[in-house]
Amino acid sequence: MAFLEILKDMVEGVGGGVAATIMGMDGLSIQHYASSSDYDVDSVGVEYGKVIDEIKHASTLLNLGEVEEVMVSTHGTDVLLRMVTPEYYIAFVIGHGANAGRARYLLRRATARAKEELK
Repeated sequence: MAFLEILKDMVEGVGGGVAATIMGMDGLSIQHYASSSDYDVDSVGVEYGKVIDEIKHASTLLNLGEVEEVMVSTHGTDVLLRMVTPEYYIAFVIGHGANAGRARYLLRRATARAKEELK
């Protein structure tokens, strides 16, 4: 299965899905999908990737275990970030007020599918 199909299924599977990208921790996008061509999900992924790095560092210092998922809520959108492997993560953008529970479920499912593709 292709990464584009994984991301498209996820974004279109939740009402209010905006965009998603599979990114390397080095800031390089493997694939992205956006419901609108004017949404720059790669920039969102890169900037929030820096946040994941900081959270991973803090989690290690506090002996809390490995980071699995991070959610950032803003006025207009919510961004869900989930680690696929230690080197890759998925950033999923949903509109504020979208069903975050469904988005998190679809993100977990997409993460498992992406992990298989990365093998």
